[in-house]
Amino acid sequence: MLPSLQTVGITFLFACGQKNGGKTLTQEINRDKFTVDTFSTFPPEIDGCSCYFSNDSIEFEKGIYIYMNDYSKTSFLKINDALMKFTQTELKEVDSTKNITKAKNDLYELIIETKYLKQSGYETYLNTGTIILKDKQGNTVQKKFYGECGC
Repeated sequence: MLPSLQTVGITFLFACGQKNGGKTLTQEINRDKFTVDTFSTFPPEIDGCSCYFSNDSIEFEKGIYIYMNDYSKTSFLKINDALMKFTQTELKEVDSTKNITKAKNDLYELIIETKYLKQSGYETYLNTGTIILKDKQGNTVQKKFYGECGC
């Protein structure tokens, strides 16, 4: 008698979680060597017009951020509990609601894919998007964000 599709699916799910040489399959796939952390204090370089992004709307309302920029060439991201400064290398407008910003420092490359949502104040705009962080060894972390840009 052939096993049902449900039985095969359940067996597959359990097999994926089984240990393999002391590591689970999930651990083998997740090779990230760094984390993107939160911070609440604006660095002194961020004064006036800026963008400030959080993991989600709840953290945003509490003033907990993962990324900031000065609307120019300087941005900040907290990596492994250290606030890192980046310099913008490229800004590309994809269309009227999307842009891609690239920045880097000596250790990391940063790609911010931003999508405009709506105007949230007189000179501020809500945004969502993705932050992609890469190190020199090829490790990558990708984070969704929610935040605001404006003056």
